[in-house]
Amino acid sequence: MAPKTMIDTLQQPAFFSDVQAPLLEIPRNLQRTLLKKKQTILSVSLSNGRLKALSIVKNAIGQSWERPGGLVSLRNLRDALEEAIHHTKFPGTHLAMLVDHPRFTTRTIQVPPMLLTDLLPFLERKVQQEKPWEGPAAWRYRIGLESRGKLHIHLDIWPQDYIDALVHICQELGLFLRQLAPLSALPESQLSSLPVEPGEGSLLLTMLEGRTIIVAGKDDGTPIWTRHLFPAQDWVPLGERVGTEVNRTIMFITQQTNLKIPHIWLLEDEERLTAGEIQPHVATPLVSFPIKPDWNYWLWVGATLPVNLSSNFTPPQVLQAPLRNALTKTLVVILAAFILFGVGTTSVIEGYLARHRIAMQAMTEQVTALQQDQAQWESRLMALDTKRQWARSVKETTIPELEGPFLSYLGTIIPTEVILHKAFIERAQNGWNLELDGTVSTNLATTLLLVDQFVQRLADGPYHVALHQDWREQLLTQTATSTNERPLYRFILKGTMS
Repeated sequence: MAPKTMIDTLQQPAFFSDVQAPLLEIPRNLQRTLLKKKQTILSVSLSNGRLKALSIVKNAIGQSWERPGGLVSLRNLRDALEEAIHHTKFPGTHLAMLVDHPRFTTRTIQVPPMLLTDLLPFLERKVQQEKPWEGPAAWRYRIGLESRGKLHIHLDIWPQDYIDALVHICQELGLFLRQLAPLSALPESQLSSLPVEPGEGSLLLTMLEGRTIIVAGKDDGTPIWTRHLFPAQDWVPLGERVGTEVNRTIMFITQQTNLKIPHIWLLEDEERLTAGEIQPHVATPLVSFPIKPDWNYWLWVGATLPVNLSSNFTPPQVLQAPLRNALTKTLVVILAAFILFGVGTTSVIEGYLARHRIAMQAMTEQVTALQQDQAQWESRLMALDTKRQWARSVKETTIPELEGPFLSYLGTIIPTEVILHKAFIERAQNGWNLELDGTVSTNLATTLLLVDQFVQRLADGPYHVALHQDWREQLLTQTATSTNERPLYRFILKGTMS
């Protein structure tokens, strides 16, 4: 038999960058039996710093909530999720999150047909080239168009530290993360609901959080092409720009495949984009989506996405947790049944022994000896447990040294134009107090930009430095002193590290 090429494996589930094994090494029918129940889940979207939540209890839509006030980031996401649970009165533990973030990267690449064992290392190298940040990356891929001996691979690339932080927050709140996917997964999931004739393709146009998304699919609803249109020049009307990109997409798909796209499905956003603004710029007729979705609808869609979605960034060990809990509960029930059976058996034996008192005396002596041994072992175990608790207490109260590593870290993030004269670090009760004193020999605008860049790097770095915001007023109110005919501005940054 000839080895399978990538074209031969198009219908197989997509592998993740960190998931190359089944959910658990148990039969699938047992998995379905253990997890078969009405869904109770909190669906959350986080885009442009805005958090929205919808509680779904036993497949029924509950209360929705949008967080007012400031923007939501990783630093205050835990508090925002706590508020969402409170305001939606969510009683469960499962969580689905649809996230959009400027650090996330989406790429579509062309590759020749190859074995899956060759494709995965190739994609890993491509991810390392495309990621715009330092540090590890998590990625998911989906195989799209196949034409002219080439495969189009859709790549979603996320920072691994972002995913780890989300998982940690969920663990602190006692939540099981079931879905962690980009917003584009929402319109992609709607392709399967469109009425499409055999041999035809489908094209869905929608707007989510200010971003226009164009999704194309086969007649079976499988996505083959996804495009994101970001805000462009203000002098180009949005309807004209979207119409131009739709024409390009249709032309590309018809050239690369035998699919015909008879019409374009449009999820209208009357506040930003309507069919009347697009239709003059496209020859293909526009058809409105059967429903006009609001964000409660999208949150419902996000909650119903399958966990084996190709763009689900939830780590495998997190996906396995609910199944492990179900298995544990089943084993506890089985164990309880065995215990009850053992108690009943013991009663029968005791009745038998009561009728045989002579033999029972010898057994009583043996039981007494065993009880004495048990008491000795319990005493030893209690002493050992006390020592373990003492060692754990000493370990938890030990505060590691921070000055040396942090000063080395400063040298890697400080802008070259900034001169740091003093770095003061003092240990406080709940963390560390920090004071940085430096100067910049540039004009005021550049100085503000450089110091703001330095402050942002400290805040986003591994030490999570929270700085007071009075440094900007310091720079704006001081008069630059000249050094060798160049302005000199001094700044003092004060804050804390947790």
